[in-house]
Amino acid sequence: MDNIMEWLSNYAFDNDIGYIMTHYLEPDTPSTSDCEDRLVVVNMEWKNKEEVPFSFAHEIGHIMCGDEGKRYFKLENIKDKSEHHANLFAIKLLFNFCSDYGYSFNNPIKFCELFGIPTELEYVVATEMK
Repeated sequence: MDNIMEWLSNYAFDNDIGYIMTHYLEPDTPSTSDCEDRLVVVNMEWKNKEEVPFSFAHEIGHIMCGDEGKRYFKLENIKDKSEHHANLFAIKLLFNFCSDYGYSFNNPIKFCELFGIPTELEYVVATEMK
């Protein structure tokens, strides 16, 4: 799965989304998106390394869903409509990656673990797997 970040980078590039992958942020600084500038900043030093691919996909989702302003993932906002749409977009994007590389999943928990998707979103993954 090492190729996920490259795949997401290519997806961003193909959709006119700029991105910066930085090692200069504190581990508790979330990745962000600036929707007006179509720019994603990915914190490669995030405290939970396994969550980095999902956070990248999530921030891409904010831009692709037409959100406004600067956005960043906070678990407390998980029920916010734009956060839900970005989460759903990210999950579908990760399924597309798996399809492109021939990976198959039938267990939403394993899928979430692999891509660092918060456990609170397992129900969304399970719904999308059907």
